Amino acid sequence: MSPPHTMRLAGRADWALITAVHDALRRDLDQLLHATASHASAWTRWDTLRGQLRFHLAAEHAAMWPRVTATLTGDPHGQALLDALDDERQLLARLAGHLAHEEADALPLISQIMSPGELGRIAAAIRGGLSIRHAGTTVPWALTGASPGVREQVLSQLPAPARLLYRTVWLPRYARITLAL
Repeated sequence: MSPPHTMRLAGRADWALITAVHDALRRDLDQLLHATASHASAWTRWDTLRGQLRFHLAAEHAAMWPRVTATLTGDPHGQALLDALDDERQLLARLAGHLAHEEADALPLISQIMSPGELGRIAAAIRGGLSIRHAGTTVPWALTGASPGVREQVLSQLPAPARLLYRTVWLPRYARITLAL
């Protein structure tokens, strides 16, 4: 199985969800690369991975990268990092390397230049924005296999009604779907 993300970002809860999503992407990619399941099961896993990756990249693109790009204008090191990350996002085959690079270099930098409110908006966009449907699939998917600490950090960022939905609806539904694989 692929190793977990490269660093815990100094225990910052701000990035708990994004690192859980990255770990889930690695997990699913690893399962696809070492699949022994049926053809139909592999296609279902691929469809889930593809959908979650598309959603994750779109959420980052809308909620994080425009503000970061604007803030780093005139910073050659920051601009070079953003250019490298953009190149990496173009190739799915480089996914694991891109995730590690983003976690090791970009997220710590973003933590320094963005306010807690901006970081909260990024986390909200990544978990599904205002869409209960997206949150209901992204959160249980991302937390499957996450450590208890990461799970606790992510769930603590959700409002109480969403935590209740996670325990009573989202997680059981996700478990039923994945058991069918």
